[in-house]
Amino acid sequence: MNSLVTFGWGAFGSIAIEVINIYQSYEQHNKLPEKYKCLGYWIVRACVVVVSGVFAVSYEIDKPLLAINIGVATPLIIQAFGKVKPVTPALPTPGD
Repeated sequence: MNSLVTFGWGAFGSIAIEVINIYQSYEQHNKLPEKYKCLGYWIVRACVVVVSGVFAVSYEIDKPLLAINIGVATPLIIQAFGKVKPVTPALPTPGD
């Protein structure tokens, strides 16, 4: 599977999860939530789709289902990156 196809499957996984979220929101409330009417939301969501494809390519995925899985998991991966606290080395104290 070439990189472009892998990218497409990863992006598809990200899009698929958003379609499921929209469907569930509509089923529960019988209307779309306001966030789906905001251009800013869709810009950010498009960025997540692109990142999903990039992740699938960077993991060198060679099977469509695995690339889709990476696409679906990308929002969780990004959230995990944001929650990790960087390790800062201890600074030497004067006199060491």
